[in-house]
Amino acid sequence: MKSKALSIFAVLATTFAVLGTSGASAHPVADQRQAVFSEHKTPEMATPYTFDTHAQGPPELSDILGREKRGSIAMDGILRSEALVRAISGDSADFAAGLTLLLPTNQAFQQLDEIPEDVEKVLERHFIPQKVTAEQMKEGVTVGAYEGTVLRFTESDGRVFVQADQRSPVEVMGAGTRAGSGTYFLVDQLFV
Repeated sequence: MKSKALSIFAVLATTFAVLGTSGASAHPVADQRQAVFSEHKTPEMATPYTFDTHAQGPPELSDILGREKRGSIAMDGILRSEALVRAISGDSADFAAGLTLLLPTNQAFQQLDEIPEDVEKVLERHFIPQKVTAEQMKEGVTVGAYEGTVLRFTESDGRVFVQADQRSPVEVMGAGTRAGSGTYFLVDQLFV
């Protein structure tokens, strides 16, 4: 098994740097985010990662997501879940077929009155345990999220949308950012 330590430390260091310097607005959800995620009490990961200075190959999704400032709130939630951290680090049998992440932006969280208590479960609806390309999305593919929600993709006027179960469709932004452990796309709404 290849060590993912560099990836995990890059995510942690970058996330803390972003949170410390992001200048979170005076928005009540942004303020609540700081309290919720800085005071969470989750057990230590079952298998701690060790720092590997000899990491080789393409960067993992965790490396890239750690630098994605538009998704820093979601990264806080992802870091609370061992399963999701392993997924973005390329170290999860549940995602052996690939990973496509519909990463909620900070704006998605700021639209809420409060952060959901089950934020890890909500974020699992944004993780797809297989590769889904932008082309497949445009063609209208239907897939299952890690949490079990059915995700239906559609195209309208050159824009791609995803509908989680019976929720309103949400626009999928961009063509996706690829890494060794998967691809992520940004979305401006949470599947709550």
